[in-house]
Amino acid sequence: MKKSALKVLLSAAVASVLAAPSLAQSPALAQLLNAVGAPSAPVAPAAPAAAAASRVSAGALTSVAPGSDLLPHFSDPGRVQTIMTIISEVYNGQPLPYGRDGIVFQNREGLLPQEPRGYYHEYTVMPPSGSPLSLTVGSQTFSMEAPNGTRGAERLIMGSNDELYYTPDHYRAFISLQVVP
Repeated sequence: MKKSALKVLLSAAVASVLAAPSLAQSPALAQLLNAVGAPSAPVAPAAPAAAAASRVSAGALTSVAPGSDLLPHFSDPGRVQTIMTIISEVYNGQPLPYGRDGIVFQNREGLLPQEPRGYYHEYTVMPPSGSPLSLTVGSQTFSMEAPNGTRGAERLIMGSNDELYYTPDHYRAFISLQVVP
């Protein structure tokens, strides 16, 4: 293989691994780049919040407009406000608070309608401190655990055709939501 073709292939490979901050500053990587004559000062990866914002602006946007309430009815207005804030931030392309917000939801459980990969995106629903641990949504009641760790178990799933699903128990149950204008 010619050195110029190797340089192109190596540059493409390096671009794909630069998403890992530990590799971006690696002396071994700099040495390898120098050996093939590729640029040795790779661009540092974006900060987690900026990466989440770029994921959202790169295709996870929805046309679900913010509203005043959700259907079915939630017994906890604090959770409704949290979900409405997420919808507003996504709709307006604003940065999201959790690094994994906006990632592709793969529907491994198969509980949502089957769609191609990339159709659904997930967002962290972190209820306000002191939120009730019993939640009724429509006619279903859920016993919640206090959020454990940085993200808790609650998620909002958005589909490419403006579907909204709430899961109070980390993908065991999904509730279809509608935004009330």
